[in-house]
Amino acid sequence: MSITPADTTNIALENTVKQPPELVSLADLATKSDKDEPLTVLTIRPEPVYVSLFTDQGLPVTTHYLERAETWTGGYVYCLGKDCPACAALVDRKSFVLLPVVDLTDGLIKILQVLAEKGPGRLLTELVKVLSLPNRADIVTKISRISYQQYVVEAHREDALKPDIAAAIKRFVQEVEAGLVDLGSIVTRMPASEMVQHKRIARRLELEGRGT
Repeated sequence: MSITPADTTNIALENTVKQPPELVSLADLATKSDKDEPLTVLTIRPEPVYVSLFTDQGLPVTTHYLERAETWTGGYVYCLGKDCPACAALVDRKSFVLLPVVDLTDGLIKILQVLAEKGPGRLLTELVKVLSLPNRADIVTKISRISYQQYVVEAHREDALKPDIAAAIKRFVQEVEAGLVDLGSIVTRMPASEMVQHKRIARRLELEGRGT
């Protein structure tokens, strides 16, 4: 018995009729956030940045900075506490508060890494000058770095947030509260088994007499 190939012409026509393209709401598309887009760190270089400090709530983290290596691009990793290879290797440990802000130059919400150190010119101390104001979200805050870990934070001028930025902030806050956004994702979670293989960590552990 032979099998004759089916004529797919009618089937294609039937599928075209029975399965119309799915329609989407432009309003929903415009307000939908991209969950796959990673959070971005706002880096303060010699030129000033202009931000909206819409919240004073940040995430405290304790980190180590690991230099670039063959299998590592370089950057901050979480301190692992009691059994942390970086601590055992006496690598400098730093504590930050990860503070969400709006970068007013492009309207995007980014993360400001605020070193948890107080004192004149320290970013944490300087930011409080604006964060303590009741209308902080509507203030264009100008942050300038004048030297290493020395900053000037100014309430530059008052300017109401644009509706699209205000809507983005509202969505962001809701997503953070719902656990959909992890502020700590900008710091790498590196297991001890991988951290101990970092070239500098391994060498320092060896010099400390704690090599594996």
